[in-house]
Parts: sequence; C-alpha cells; structure tokens
Amino acid sequence: MLLNPPGLLPADLLPHWPYAQAIDQALTDQGIPPGIVRVERTYRRRDVTMYLVLIWDVSRCAGLGGIQLTWQEDSGWCHALLRGSPGSVIRRGPLAALHRVFAPPEAVADVADSLVSRHFSNYEAQWHGEWDRAQEVRTAIDAFRCRL
Repeated sequence: MLLNPPGLLPADLLPHWPYAQAIDQALTDQGIPPGIVRVERTYRRRDVTMYLVLIWDVSRCAGLGGIQLTWQEDSGWCHALLRGSPGSVIRRGPLAALHRVFAPPEAVADVADSLVSRHFSNYEAQWHGEWDRAQEVRTAIDAFRCRL
C-alpha cells in the first residue's frame, strides 16, 4: 500500500491521492503491484490535470515487453506496451473495458492482471460501474483548482 505519494509533491497537492491509494490496494490484493507508480499533476497555471502512471516492466509481465497504464482525470484509463529499448512505447489508446473515468479499483486491477499476464480474459469484460468515492475526489480536485 502506498503510504506517501511517490514523487516530490505531498498528498495535499494531489487531490486524486485517495484514488491512487485505492487502485494500489486493489492491485496489491490481486497480487500484481506495479513496479513504478507516479501520482502527479501538470504544473500549468491553468488547466491543471491530475494523472496516475502505473508501469510493469518486462520482468513483471508475460510476453516480450512491459505494460503502462495511465489515468487522467478528464479521459480515464489508457494503456501502452513497453518494448525493447528505454522509451520505446507503443500507445494502444483508451482501455475500452473501463467505461468510467473513475473506474472501480477492482475493475482496474482485473484489466491490469489481464494485460500483465497476457491472458486477456478480463480485458474483454465491460466495466460500467464507477468508484464509490469518485464524487468526493472530483470535489477535492475542483477545490484544489479554486486555490490556484
């Protein structure tokens, strides 16, 4: 479980931190914690965007490369394949199985497990639900923007 945000920013500057913790816990419960986690936001004065990046390198994945999942507060979850040399990324686009921006952490963990294990069974499932604390985090993000 992530006790502190990875990176330079404290939790009070990351209003989406509760979602990151819930995702991390669901991944840990599923037995597939990512090797790299980034909980960040853009630094533009206007249009600040909250995001998460979860990375499993090739040593943690079945197949020939790693997996990267990225979440943005305005568009939800997308994924990329990590291949060969550092920085070699094949962007695959939105995760069609996760229909909500704040997909339930258990759904994210199921899809991540499918991608990391390359079994793809749960990747075909459709997850339409939303995380039960989504509105709380949206409100915190709005309040954060008002302070800028």
